[in-house]
Amino acid sequence: MTDRPTTDDANTVAIARQPVFDAKRRLWGYALFCVGPAARQAPPGQDTADNVALQVAAGAYMGLEQLLDGNRKILVRFSERNILDQLPYALPAPLTVVAVEEAVFAETAVHPALNQLKADGYLLAVTSYTAADQWGSFYRMADIISIDVRHRSRGPLSELVAEAGAHGATLMAMQVQDFARFDLCTELGFALFHGPFFKTPETVTVRKLASNEASRFALMRAIEQEEVDFEQLAETIQADAALSFRLLAYLNSAAFGLRQKIKSIQQAISLLGWRKMKNWLRVVLLNDLNRSPHAPDLMLLAAQRGKFLERIGHAYDFWGFDPENLHMLGIFSLLDAMLGMPMTEIVTHLPLDEKVKGALRGEANNEYQPLLELARCFEESRWPDAETLLQRLNMDSPTIHRAFQEAVEWAAAFTNS
Repeated sequence: MTDRPTTDDANTVAIARQPVFDAKRRLWGYALFCVGPAARQAPPGQDTADNVALQVAAGAYMGLEQLLDGNRKILVRFSERNILDQLPYALPAPLTVVAVEEAVFAETAVHPALNQLKADGYLLAVTSYTAADQWGSFYRMADIISIDVRHRSRGPLSELVAEAGAHGATLMAMQVQDFARFDLCTELGFALFHGPFFKTPETVTVRKLASNEASRFALMRAIEQEEVDFEQLAETIQADAALSFRLLAYLNSAAFGLRQKIKSIQQAISLLGWRKMKNWLRVVLLNDLNRSPHAPDLMLLAAQRGKFLERIGHAYDFWGFDPENLHMLGIFSLLDAMLGMPMTEIVTHLPLDEKVKGALRGEANNEYQPLLELARCFEESRWPDAETLLQRLNMDSPTIHRAFQEAVEWAAAFTNS
């Protein structure tokens, strides 16, 4: 697999995913959204339903096969045109949730098509429920009603839940920001949950690292030394059977496209080069540390975030930010959620300079903080917030969208391998 995907085609569209959990915090499925050129061409605040639907229906989303093999639900937003063109039928009915905005239902031509989709086994979801009387028949048709819970206090949210619940649909809380909001939504009767809450630690406790965790942190420090003893490092890795097996399995996967089989760590370093080898080692070690029940999604997100920030470092090299430092900032920025430990404790074990450690601790006025916030905006498809931040940072929007698109593709290819 190459380290730098090609995205020269201006029409290229990448599809990213956001996990959806049930009330027991088990993975239920994924909501898919568009990134790349199509996303930045959309009006502010709007996703590009047509591009998402077309790309998924055409099989262009590289992670789709893995999601379907895992029997995960996929929630895809379809426009009126998509529905009339019967695009949902390109996806398997048992796993597909057809998400439709209320405004789409205003077009009476889609009513027979929606009824037929339900008859054929597809689930129907109403996005951004408003409880408007004019959409009553739409709500009664829906299997899932989603409600944006970000800015609603308990009282108004409780009333909205009661109104939505009367239609007999499963309730999905959208944009759940933290575990306190998750608990409130669970109490109010929501059954499905979408949002960035899983990226924050539910409870953080000061605890001692387990021996295997301590050894992984020690190895992280070893690979970040300016002068690495490669012979000693290779012996250390190969002495760890589990780590050595996992690493060689990754390197020998089809994603790398290497012509000869890698049989040793020394050979891997020689063939791949130390910089690329170090990047893979970081992510593999991070995977070993991940204790979270949401481990796969956090790993995908950490790999994606690290690559996104690294790409920004290369694109804006005149800033003087080291792309290597930005890569580490990204992949380590979710360690508190992975380990259930406060970041102030975690950074004492990490081989990072003080500015990067300060960013991980969330220190005010840290020069890296805006980049972390930019990554979060993109991950959560908060496009208006992202554009505002891009303007403040004097960044070129197409360049940053392209960087995120490449990061999504790279992380998906890595985790699928």
